[in-house]
Amino acid sequence: MSVAAASQNDNIGDLQTRFQFAPEALVSDGRFNLGMYRDPFRNVNPLDARISLIPWSQQTKNLFLKEWEHFALANRRFFVSVALFNSKRIGLAHVVVYDRQTKSKVIHEKRLKPRLLEIPANLWDTRAAAAMPGLNIEIRHDLAQGRHHIAFEGERTKSRAGVQGLFVCHEDLEVIEPLVVCLPIRRRRAMYSHKAILPLEGRLRVGKETFIFSKEDSFALPDIHKGFYPYVMKWHWTTGGGYARDGRLIGFNFTNNQVKDQETYNENCLWINGRAHLLPPVRFSMNSNLLERPWHIRDVEGRVDLQFHPEATRSINMNLLVLRSRYRGPYGTFTGRIFDSGGNEVNVDHCFGMAEDFYLRA
Repeated sequence: MSVAAASQNDNIGDLQTRFQFAPEALVSDGRFNLGMYRDPFRNVNPLDARISLIPWSQQTKNLFLKEWEHFALANRRFFVSVALFNSKRIGLAHVVVYDRQTKSKVIHEKRLKPRLLEIPANLWDTRAAAAMPGLNIEIRHDLAQGRHHIAFEGERTKSRAGVQGLFVCHEDLEVIEPLVVCLPIRRRRAMYSHKAILPLEGRLRVGKETFIFSKEDSFALPDIHKGFYPYVMKWHWTTGGGYARDGRLIGFNFTNNQVKDQETYNENCLWINGRAHLLPPVRFSMNSNLLERPWHIRDVEGRVDLQFHPEATRSINMNLLVLRSRYRGPYGTFTGRIFDSGGNEVNVDHCFGMAEDFYLRA
């Protein structure tokens, strides 16, 4: 074995040794429990953190906490994005159905007052929801039973088809190894997220047609997130998955964001049949003015070498004085390779997913 290969294997081993079991709570004695964990927190309590020298109340701290739940639901034909986002200045709920066969999108999206969004503290027998004229979303979490239930309905309008979905995402913690992280953003402040790739089943109605999602060819990519971010939030992110020719369910997540010390703390991961393989920091390379061109995602160790090929892009732009948002989220295919924690090459040419070029001032 070469010196370079030996060094890479040492780095891989070091990453995996940081992958530990989570403590009971996200925050203990006023401090975040920083780390990368292989199981969920029982108590996700960011409002118990001392985020300032001033002893702020939980109500005050809650005004600075950004929260969202996003589930990507996919099979060989459809990629469905279901999201509830609460910046505490504005709320957003959406269902986007992308048909890979026809290259078409159906978008149901609503801005709403933050108080009308329901986002729970944890994933144990809880509910996230938003209900408003024309769009209803409900996500029920039951990790004790290893399931997330997702139901949504977007009413038909003159310009877009109605959509309806009823899904079950299977997160059996005896089989699934999520990546649960608590990562430093700045002094005293941190972010939490829970990500995985999960077997999925359910049904989707678009217009008058109903489509079945079976566990044999469908998967879900959850992104549960809470963070005390700066006034300006920005990142590049991509996630994707698919079933390999040998039947293995492959998924991955890559982010370059505002987390400090990404050599030690990041949320980059490869999943193979539920098992998580931690990965080093990555860099994104793309043409910001022409995001439909390929994106490149690479790390310095040579474990990640991906191209993302956008097929369709969704954009959100808001400029409301103190609040400004620029979001661009393409859907597309991946080519390239990732090396797992054993140094084995994993081809991702069968994978589909999404990316984000994200900026929010709120």
